[in-house]
Amino acid sequence: MRLALILSAWPAIASAQTPLTGAEFQSHIGQNTFSYRYSNGVRGTADYGPDRRLLWAFEDARCFEGYWFDEGNQICFAYADGTLSACWHFFKDEGRLRGEATFLSSGNSLDLEIHEVSHSDQPLRCAGPDVGV
Repeated sequence: MRLALILSAWPAIASAQTPLTGAEFQSHIGQNTFSYRYSNGVRGTADYGPDRRLLWAFEDARCFEGYWFDEGNQICFAYADGTLSACWHFFKDEGRLRGEATFLSSGNSLDLEIHEVSHSDQPLRCAGPDVGV
């Protein structure tokens, strides 16, 4: 009986993860390039550099310079001009990042998730005219 109660509560326990801190996020990303897939099918790539700087590009689109910062238990991303783009609660699932949107300047639904697909130490290749890094 006790085991049945524990097993029935397992989904609630598993989903009650604590979001990554800024330090934990930094430890995971280092200075690498990550490919992501959004739950709506869109794909993008982030090239994380020193001092929390990054280059971001949606699939087959131009690169944007930006930076990330932690705000409470959120990881937020902004463009170089300071325009806030998005904030997420990030978690590690089986060694990969998963983010749940907490703010999206695009107006998309906050039930959007982002999932790490792969990462590499190779830089993001940006097409002109705004070639980055």
